[in-house]
Amino acid sequence: MARKCTPTYTIEFPLHIPIWQQHRLEKKCNMARMVYNSCLGEALKRHKAVKTDKRYRTLLREPTSKDRNKKLADIRLEYGFSEYGIHHFVKKVQHKFKEHIGSLESQKLATRAFQTVGKLHFGKSKKVHFKNAKDDISVENKSNQTGLRYIEGEILWGDKPTRKNPKPKNWLCMPISPKDDDEYAHWALLDKTKYVRILKRDVRGKTRYFVQLIQEGYPPTKRNRKVANDETKRIGLDIGTSTIAISSDSQVELRELAPACYYDEKELRRIQRKMDRSKRSTNPGNFNENGTIKKGRLTWSYSKRYERLRQKRKECYRKVAGRRKMSHEKLANDILAIGSDIRVETMRFQSLQKRAKNTTRNNTNGKVNRKKRFGKSIAKRAPAMLLTIIERKLNYQGREIKKIDTYATKASQFNHVTGKYEKKQLSERWNDFGAFRIQRDLYSAFLIANTKETLDSVDIDLCNEGWNNFIERHHCEIERLKQSTSKTIRWFVV
Repeated sequence: MARKCTPTYTIEFPLHIPIWQQHRLEKKCNMARMVYNSCLGEALKRHKAVKTDKRYRTLLREPTSKDRNKKLADIRLEYGFSEYGIHHFVKKVQHKFKEHIGSLESQKLATRAFQTVGKLHFGKSKKVHFKNAKDDISVENKSNQTGLRYIEGEILWGDKPTRKNPKPKNWLCMPISPKDDDEYAHWALLDKTKYVRILKRDVRGKTRYFVQLIQEGYPPTKRNRKVANDETKRIGLDIGTSTIAISSDSQVELRELAPACYYDEKELRRIQRKMDRSKRSTNPGNFNENGTIKKGRLTWSYSKRYERLRQKRKECYRKVAGRRKMSHEKLANDILAIGSDIRVETMRFQSLQKRAKNTTRNNTNGKVNRKKRFGKSIAKRAPAMLLTIIERKLNYQGREIKKIDTYATKASQFNHVTGKYEKKQLSERWNDFGAFRIQRDLYSAFLIANTKETLDSVDIDLCNEGWNNFIERHHCEIERLKQSTSKTIRWFVV
């Protein structure tokens, strides 16, 4: 019988600690980085050994089957390319830092390193990166019993003071002090802590430390949280690269994804050009005569000006990431306030990021079309993150997002009035119904909300039942959008 996993949630606090504790924490984080890099290097060696095995390469050419997958797994185990194989390796590495890094913390670092190389091994990534001394890093435990732990309002890490050793060099005792008016934090601290995570981040050019408590149970309800009146109410979401269309019985809306996620692109390009010029001037031997980088292993040196520019660029991206996450959290709460029966098309945003393979020409002027697609928009808006947040919040209710079959339903092509499918160009933003027009994304969300329970076709009877209500709310939404100042929204309603 499978063990039922208990729900968990995370709450974060900044650490306000004296300088001497910051120095000890910096030392521990530096050792954790060394442990991680050692595990990453060992996992890479084992990954390459598996890939060069003739039996492994021969099996990869065979059609997929259970027997073939078992043989591949057995070969990986022979070379120790497994999570527990890296756990066995990290024992010797951790022994050198045992006074500062515990066995459970080192096992977590080993697991993270193995998962990173696992993505490379199974073709989900193209490269792995070792941790630099200036990179952000996190250290976490597996339990709240020993090592890094939270007890009675304090984060403890290291050996406790004793009579023989009243001032141990690896001891840390860092208090957590939530604000007095933060009811959410005070209620969250009453739940059982499963384990603790320490994070190191660069904020405005300074190194800061934060602690995350992984609490057992469901997160407390906030005072201003909107609760759905009818949890069974259907909601159709048609999510794109920069907008999301929402359709339900009570609301029809087209919203921009992460509208607060703005930054000066011109200024960012200037910073990158300055960085490139600085790098070329300090490393002239690493470039060919035509300006391209030489092949092979190269040694790079960076000036102080370059480091300042890199820090400025990193801070820009950090602010954007924070605003984007906050915007998605608010939008997810607004959607869940309508209902919990959320339906969305299955989307592969990674394929939309890739450049087009075929070279095409413009029919009007004969110029070659650009091959770039939606990479910049997806990186800026992060539509997949919104779905992940909604899925996490639904899991607290024991529900999940219902993903309809995109290829079977074809919501963007279907017309429930005629019952026919009609392909449209991406630039065609309206569906013509004779006496009136319906915005394409809003209509797709309406069809998605009215799919059958099998999630592979549209229920025409449900569509006809709510059609008049949808038209009325659709026209009100279009009038609102026409007054919007957002260029992204106005492009969808012109």
